[in-house]
Amino acid sequence: MTASVRSTTRLDRARAILGELELDGLLVSRAAAKRWLAGFVIHDGDELTSGYSGTLLVTRDAQLVLVDGRYLEQAQGECLGWDVRLAMESLPVEVAGVAAEHGVKQMGAEAKVLSHADWAALEAAGLELVPVDEPMALLRLVKDADELAALARACGLTDACFDHLVASVRPGLTEREVAWQLEGWFRANGADDIGFEPLVLVGARAAMPHGHPSDAVVTAGQPLLIDFGSQVDGYRSDMTRMVFFGEPSAETRRRYEAVRGAQQLAFKAAAPGVIGSELDRIAREHLAQAGLGEAFTHGLGHGIGLEVHEAPMLKDWHLPLEAGMVFTLEPGVYLPGEIGIRIEDDVHLTDAGAQRLTNAPREIVVL
Repeated sequence: MTASVRSTTRLDRARAILGELELDGLLVSRAAAKRWLAGFVIHDGDELTSGYSGTLLVTRDAQLVLVDGRYLEQAQGECLGWDVRLAMESLPVEVAGVAAEHGVKQMGAEAKVLSHADWAALEAAGLELVPVDEPMALLRLVKDADELAALARACGLTDACFDHLVASVRPGLTEREVAWQLEGWFRANGADDIGFEPLVLVGARAAMPHGHPSDAVVTAGQPLLIDFGSQVDGYRSDMTRMVFFGEPSAETRRRYEAVRGAQQLAFKAAAPGVIGSELDRIAREHLAQAGLGEAFTHGLGHGIGLEVHEAPMLKDWHLPLEAGMVFTLEPGVYLPGEIGIRIEDDVHLTDAGAQRLTNAPREIVVL
């Protein structure tokens, strides 16, 4: 599929929002949406700098990219078929001017991304803004063939990186040093970037579901939880595995197998037409039967693509799942002061059921 054909198809889908909500235009501010819709690549952190790194405005008959001088040449090369404009004034001034030029009065905008100050300034300029975060996010819900290929490559690199870590990580390293090692491996082996800041947690520190790597030392006799991923063509992977430096206790094995069983049950149940929250219920019920229900403190999984957390959020997804969705399955149990256990994989939902994109061993790994 060529860039121009993909862009046209996606533009048609975005323009459908205009008719559904009776809008004159869409203002697109989220970095992932800009890349998905126009091919404009914004790297993590770029949108936090002064000025602004591109804003898309889509009407029924026009599609524009407004960029400041830092990104003009880039946008001209990436956003084929788009009217690229150099923006010299503030975002509200530029957008209000272009909106007036195209007769836009009612405009959809991403309320979770556009700053309150810019929102207020655009309304003061006479525009009626309507939040469109949910319909914009739903545009990226089902992945096309190009997206699935990029996700598969990112997941393959993550599997290979885990093999590298199993062969190289030993007691004496700090959590930070392990995190730096996997980041370096990704960059040296074909990834665009890491998928997100990795979580590397030893022993009882793994009981923090989103704890950050520290100077804590990997120690013999302790487990190590690693939650990490890579990025390929902007698409992310997200996998969690554990390794044990020494034979785990019988109780630790029981808890681990309960988590693994919860994931496997949810995986087998995943199919088009199944309500997303039902998968969460299945995993949660299994852990409850093992006496670990209260220790599962987050949702079962989330969509993944150009962002590491996208729709569907399975715990709160009360709609049927669709073929083409990609999401994580990541049950976990967290016992503060003792241990945290999580197993996470990325899965692609097909007409025949779920297909794993990450395939590193889910059985207990003892080093």
